Amino acid sequence: MDSPYMPPKTAELDAARVARSKKLFGWAACLFGMGVVASPILGLIGTIKGMAGAFVELNQTGTADPSVLAGDLSVALLTTFWGLIVSVLSLIPFLVFLILFLKRRKILRSLTTDQTHSHS
Repeated sequence: MDSPYMPPKTAELDAARVARSKKLFGWAACLFGMGVVASPILGLIGTIKGMAGAFVELNQTGTADPSVLAGDLSVALLTTFWGLIVSVLSLIPFLVFLILFLKRRKILRSLTTDQTHSHS
């Protein structure tokens, strides 16, 4: 039996290091995953706001003033555009961190199964 005062074995150090990096990559994947999902939704909210403004203007005046409608439609298009841009740019690091997380999880599982088999 190992003494509690002895430093951990190399495999235990590797497992601890892999577990820490797995946790970090998991959090990073979660953060960027929220960016992938939330940014188009926020863009859609801006789209709805812009379109609602255009319809309110049409309802109040009964005619279409192109300058007012253009401003509201511009808001709608820009928020959709930027929501999609942020989503696509978040997708790349999300996939990278997800792959790193899954690799760390696989390594950690192999380390723990190796340790359980070596103690048997």
